[in-house]
Amino acid sequence: MYFRITIPALQDGKKDEAVSFVKENVMTSFDDTPGLLSMTAAITGETSFINMAAWESKEAVEAVAEKIQATLADAASFMAAPPVIYEGDAVFGNVYKSIGVGEEKPSYLRLVVGVAKDTDAVLNFLKEKVEPIYEDSDGLQITGAVFDGNSAISWNFWDSKEAMDAAVEKLQAALDSEAESDLFDGETLAYMGPVFAASLFRDFNEGDSPL
Repeated sequence: MYFRITIPALQDGKKDEAVSFVKENVMTSFDDTPGLLSMTAAITGETSFINMAAWESKEAVEAVAEKIQATLADAASFMAAPPVIYEGDAVFGNVYKSIGVGEEKPSYLRLVVGVAKDTDAVLNFLKEKVEPIYEDSDGLQITGAVFDGNSAISWNFWDSKEAMDAAVEKLQAALDSEAESDLFDGETLAYMGPVFAASLFRDFNEGDSPL
């Protein structure tokens, strides 16, 4: 599974316009796109949000590259700067709660970005320290991670902000115990917020892995 994550910076006062654009244009125009498995959008602040798309492969993304660029061009009117974009094959993740095509489920996103000193060390940290916390958590829906060069991007979707908050303290403690400076150059950056639009084009079943 291949992921493309877009993080735009919005102009002040343009959040509602961006939300409407995603709901009315992006989510509808990419219906029936070959190789597209899901699209999700979350508000992470007054001037930021995240779009995440899961694809069967990098080739499926490249096949519609012109359409993606045209969509970004249409969105330029409410962006403060070109968006940050990360792409990569899944290296980690699991589905903890099944969700099917057409099913609507409230969801809250936490996405963390860091510059890895050693991607293998970060992946081992996710598997050995983070995954056990996920396994022990209530309200967790889906997790995943990709590497884009040295950038490490991991995410988790929860039933609610409260469910996420209950796990974040443990997740941060795990990171502190590992010494964040040993894993990353500089501090990691966390984006958090409610999902406001999502489209699934295949069922995601409990126990599935994006690998």
